[in-house]
Amino acid sequence: MVSIYKPAKKPKKQPSAKTVTIESMDMNGQGFCGQGASKQGSPVLFVDGALPGETVEVAVIQSQKRFSRGRVRKVLQASAERCEPFCPLINTCGGCQLQHVDADAALNMRQQAMDSYWQKQLNVADIPWQPAITGERRGYRRKARLAVDARNDDKFIMGFRQEQGKNIVNVDHCPVLRDDLSALITPLKSVFAGLPGRRHIGHVTLTGGDNVNAVSVRMVKPANSAFKKALTAFAEQNQINVSIDGPDQHQRLYEVAPLVCHTEDDLVLTPSDDDFIQVNGEVNRKMVAQAMQWLNPQAGERIADWFSGLGNFSLSLATRGAQVQAVEGVAEMVQRARENASKQGVNDIDWLHLDLSDEKAVQTALAAGFDKVLIDPSREGAYAVCEALSQSGIKSILYVSCNPSTLTRDVQCLLSAGYAIEQVGLIEMFPYTRHLEVMMLLTDNQ
Repeated sequence: MVSIYKPAKKPKKQPSAKTVTIESMDMNGQGFCGQGASKQGSPVLFVDGALPGETVEVAVIQSQKRFSRGRVRKVLQASAERCEPFCPLINTCGGCQLQHVDADAALNMRQQAMDSYWQKQLNVADIPWQPAITGERRGYRRKARLAVDARNDDKFIMGFRQEQGKNIVNVDHCPVLRDDLSALITPLKSVFAGLPGRRHIGHVTLTGGDNVNAVSVRMVKPANSAFKKALTAFAEQNQINVSIDGPDQHQRLYEVAPLVCHTEDDLVLTPSDDDFIQVNGEVNRKMVAQAMQWLNPQAGERIADWFSGLGNFSLSLATRGAQVQAVEGVAEMVQRARENASKQGVNDIDWLHLDLSDEKAVQTALAAGFDKVLIDPSREGAYAVCEALSQSGIKSILYVSCNPSTLTRDVQCLLSAGYAIEQVGLIEMFPYTRHLEVMMLLTDNQ
């Protein structure tokens, strides 16, 4: 008998540990320590789950020359701002990473971090902060994508991606989802679990409108008739819209009414299943109201709304008498936005499909001539746009950002060209997460 030697598997290397005292919180809600350490040749340390003033034992999970990253292994001396997490999935689910800290305190600390960062990066001594936009901090999400794992015949899993992992965390209820959407998760799983076609589900999207809720099921293979029949019955029973988005077609199985989302009392968006909408309806309405207050559109002014989506800001600008150019990079959204505006009698908007990351497209849009510009780009920011605007002489630019880092990069070229920050404020669109949005008004003082 031949004996084959197999070397023993090496045990996984455990993260190194150290005990530190946290000095501050950074913009992303991480604890920070090592002020000045990089100048002395030592890496600074960012710690998930740690708060200023705390002494914590840290598991170091990444170490580089200038910085290290870690997570709290044990809190030795806790901050008065530390809170008990409200969700039992805090250690596995990839969302709501800041449940360990009072939300108001976290917002203040992150604003302080951003203030310090901007003073250094933008060379601005006095940041004109305005009160942050906030809303309900639980039950606020009106849209969510649920991942699916149907590989095991005995267990159907639907939920969210694991924190720093590839697995899917099974979810029956989510405390930050709107209650009416969260209540759909368990019965939906029961429906899917009994269907042979469940193996072909890619993901499930829940969307809460102001009039009706919607479920969209992404299929990697065409759904059979039994699958469609079961979903249709579920939609009828719960009086929701249900559709299937598959490789062959997009099919609406049942519709109570077209889904609408208000941006103001008398203005609505009508998103399709895959259209982008802000997930926090209450905060979005406050954001639109603040944008109108800060930009102060006047009758007869020409105003550009770039990265306009379905017209979240465009409709409000136009109903205040401005002549609006709305530019969006997704052709289907441009068409739906135009149709939606027309149905509401809003006709003073020139809807354009252009890629604003392209310098020629920016110059094409800019050639119309504007008094004011509003930009609301994706996380990649709007550098090509800001470079063009820096030479435009436009008096007022309102920048709504979902990424403070790219906002900082883009604003630098505007400040260098003579613009000044008039007002700036945080927008808490995603409470208890690392995500943070900013609204900034810049004016040309030359």
